[in-house]
Amino acid sequence: MKRLLAYFKFNKTEQNGFFIILVIIVVFITIYSLVKRNTKDPIPNQAKAFEQSFHDSLEVSGLANNQELSVSYSPKNESKPPVSQAPVLEETKLFYFDPNNLPHADWHKLGLSDKQITVLKNYESKGGRFRKKSDLKKIYSINDRLYKRLEPYIQIKTSPDSAITKQQNRTSLLYDKFESNKAELIDINTCDTTALKSLKGIGSILSKRILKYKDVLGGFYRIEQLKEVYGVTAETYDLIKDYIVVSSLDGIKKININKVDAISLAKHPYLSPKDAKLIVNYRDQHGSYVNIEDLTKIGTLSDLAIAKIAPYLIFENDSR
Repeated sequence: MKRLLAYFKFNKTEQNGFFIILVIIVVFITIYSLVKRNTKDPIPNQAKAFEQSFHDSLEVSGLANNQELSVSYSPKNESKPPVSQAPVLEETKLFYFDPNNLPHADWHKLGLSDKQITVLKNYESKGGRFRKKSDLKKIYSINDRLYKRLEPYIQIKTSPDSAITKQQNRTSLLYDKFESNKAELIDINTCDTTALKSLKGIGSILSKRILKYKDVLGGFYRIEQLKEVYGVTAETYDLIKDYIVVSSLDGIKKININKVDAISLAKHPYLSPKDAKLIVNYRDQHGSYVNIEDLTKIGTLSDLAIAKIAPYLIFENDSR
């Protein structure tokens, strides 16, 4: 070591300093190794917690199928031995039942655990009631697999004279305004605001927007065009699509593409001022359009734009 230090031409003071630094480094490495050895690795604890959580989830869903994979685990508290699932599986027998106020023992016979039954009873104690089969699926302790297993056996009893049934009937009158006249379809090209307001989700403002947009378009040729109206959301469209129709296209206003000017053409919602100017300029330079395919020669119009505007155009040489 002295030769090595001498080789680097360290004087005695520098040599002493070097040894002190070396000793400090060795001490720190030793302390770090001891601390790291005594520190508990969190990964096994996390793995154990995940295993416990995974088993709990199987405890909820495992009763739905006698052929489920079994998962063994060691409980965190050895003083509380795990509850054996085998007897529950053997005793599970499906039968027709009403989930409302079903006794604890009957839920057990259907294969539910104590935790699941506790959640159901808490729901009932707070005034909850199952009015249709799918309401049972909303209980967070009932997973999809268990619900599909129980669903064919659910029979909810209702009394015509019960206060709950009367309340349901009053609610239906408030929210299902169009329910009493399902067979009558509304033609969106000939209807008025009163007819539109009879549809679910359509009020005074939205009905006026629909009629205004119809006038700007020149008429609807597909009911899907209602989605373009501001305020008609996907949910609203799904509510009304089965009750509206376009019975005839005779009332659609046509634009003569060979006579219209750019300003008038740009008023249509499907064409921008730039598109309208390109169409008119191309017509002035190359002559009249013969059919809709001639619009593709412009090059800057997308196929979607041409397809959307096509039902609203006529051509001098077009037989339509």
